Amino acid sequence: MTRSLSSENPETLENIARVLWMRDVDPGAFPAEVVEKLDSYKNSEKAFGERMLYLLEDMKANPDSFTPSYTDLYDTFAQYADELTPHQNYAMASNLGMEASRGHAELPSDITFTFPKDDRPWFEYQAGWHFFVGSVFDETGQEYGVEFMFWQTALLPQMIAQTLGLTKVENQVVELHLAITPAGDRHYRAKPYVVAGTTGLIGFTSAPFNYYQGKNSMRSIQADSLFPIQLRAWGIDNTQGTQVEMEIDITLNQAKPYMLNGDHGLDPSCGGVGTLYYSVTNLPVDPENSRLMLNGKEVKLTGGKLWYDHQWGSNPSATNPRVEVLRAAQNLEPRAPDGWEWIAIMFDDDTEISLSVPKTNANHEFYMQTGPQPPGEMTEAANGLYMDQDGNYGPVTGSIRVTEWTRSTGSHDQYMATNTWYPNRVEVTLDTGLVPEGKSRFTLIPIVEGGQEGWFAPGWQYSEGAVHVKAPDGTLLGRGFLELTGWADFRKQLLHIAGMPETEEMMKLIDIRLPSNELIQESMAFLSIPENVEKLNRVLSQCRGRPGQFKASTPL
Repeated sequence: MTRSLSSENPETLENIARVLWMRDVDPGAFPAEVVEKLDSYKNSEKAFGERMLYLLEDMKANPDSFTPSYTDLYDTFAQYADELTPHQNYAMASNLGMEASRGHAELPSDITFTFPKDDRPWFEYQAGWHFFVGSVFDETGQEYGVEFMFWQTALLPQMIAQTLGLTKVENQVVELHLAITPAGDRHYRAKPYVVAGTTGLIGFTSAPFNYYQGKNSMRSIQADSLFPIQLRAWGIDNTQGTQVEMEIDITLNQAKPYMLNGDHGLDPSCGGVGTLYYSVTNLPVDPENSRLMLNGKEVKLTGGKLWYDHQWGSNPSATNPRVEVLRAAQNLEPRAPDGWEWIAIMFDDDTEISLSVPKTNANHEFYMQTGPQPPGEMTEAANGLYMDQDGNYGPVTGSIRVTEWTRSTGSHDQYMATNTWYPNRVEVTLDTGLVPEGKSRFTLIPIVEGGQEGWFAPGWQYSEGAVHVKAPDGTLLGRGFLELTGWADFRKQLLHIAGMPETEEMMKLIDIRLPSNELIQESMAFLSIPENVEKLNRVLSQCRGRPGQFKASTPL
């Protein structure tokens, strides 16, 4: 069965055009092989709706034990799921609650990485991302912050996808994140371009590594190594009401070894959920093969360094353990807010620091603030890794202090302004030990004023951008990137993207669900049984990468 592209949703066609690097949306100019895929029933809004309805019924029929009921959410979503665009399907699938981790590949309790084999996108897991950020320079010394990421999500658990006739790739959506930030100017960012695997526009081949979304790609130069790697991406910034084209074509070399985050790359892994996570720091730009384009001006790059992160596993917003005793135990602990701060530091002397700052209930008053005045000073604990010049690394701990804030007032087409206050000036203090005294205290200062916010395609807003790393006396120590998630209330935006009413009742429906008193009592009774206590202790002993349990993979 075939269909006409004239019936395709305009926003879907725009996403297709953008990943094909087309400024104007002209389906007549789409390649024939793309048109064939777009015309297929598998790629139709009716098919996306049918698959979502199948998933909702399956989740209703197979609820997780010791979990608040989501039946009312599934029933309500079903009322709006007869026909869905891929983007609407993605937004719905991203907010199905804690039970949504069921059926996806589970994380191991131990792993030995093999590179470059493990650099591939792991489509069997619920989510994953390949991420490159850093600062680059032109011949005049002008600095540009750069962000390039493919964020990949499986719309259905693998067994359901297979039952419904989808391959692993067809079951994916991949969204592109692209930003270029000239120091002293402003933050230029394309909205996230999201396409489904059923379009044929997502793919991966190995030897050499080539991961692509339309014409956007990350491609290895050699067959037996991820590096050198060429990054190519294109997009349009429309945050100021005028279209500004941007493009990167950057080749990176490898100067440092892989760094396994958390506990030997498990960050964390407990009860089948969590993430696998590693980095490669200090990737020097190849000046002979690197350029960028911004607003019609082509810029030849002469230097700079980027940071590579690869992480995959569970969707951060759907983390129900796949072990019953852990689900019961988590009902007896306060749930921490969703979100984190992540800091990448690349000092000028070729040492690096990665810091993770999980959100806490103690600082709940600072999150999702939209009032006329910024919040006051905020302090949070941080932990991570320090890597020396030779590539040896080990754990570090410390804290961050937010002393200045910036308000997110920008919008981008269907992505609405949130007016949320975000950290803008961050002071970092690290415990001495592995970290030399001269690097134990520094301040992160964004390279532009006005914030560096963007959106994930389901509607979550976040901030990500280049910062200068300065010593207490103002000396420039290096460059870094500051990532801030979980600050803005995403509920109205997600409903808007999913095509559902943006009412208070609906926002309450998709809010975080806490266990009832009855469920807490049931959990306590279950865990009072000796054999369940024994099982819980055994499972917890196998959990890896929890806060405070960082271990050096290469001891310093």
